[in-house]
Amino acid sequence: MPRDPDGEARSQFDTLRNGSGKENAFDIATEMKKVMFEDVGIYRNGKGMEEALDKIAELRERFRNIKVADSGRIFNTELLNAWELGSMLEVSNVVAQCALNRTESRGGHSREDFSRRDDQNWLKHTLATKRDGKIDVSYKPVTITKYQPKERTY
Repeated sequence: MPRDPDGEARSQFDTLRNGSGKENAFDIATEMKKVMFEDVGIYRNGKGMEEALDKIAELRERFRNIKVADSGRIFNTELLNAWELGSMLEVSNVVAQCALNRTESRGGHSREDFSRRDDQNWLKHTLATKRDGKIDVSYKPVTITKYQPKERTY
């Protein structure tokens, strides 16, 4: 077990609480939700996801200049929302990058530019690891047990 398991979280809270920026968490969150819904939602394409990644990078940079007006340490929902936003921006970045890499449609992932499922190239798990501030995407084979995968038809 690490010597200071909550140290990183405390540091993040302190940074947000003591920030002097002019950015508003609500505004950044609204823009993030909009771009994720429009460009990385169920129906997506490569161009839209590339644009989403650019927007997410912009929002992540703006997040560095966030201002939390309430500097209190108890029941500070503004601080908690800002902290959660930082995590949501990280997850949005991973989701968009992994979705862009997967050039097929499968389940709830429907690419308008790759409309078919591609088991030959994409019957695998996607793994994302953050290294040196960048996302490293790798893959792991799927172990098929009792049920063979098949395309959904309605």
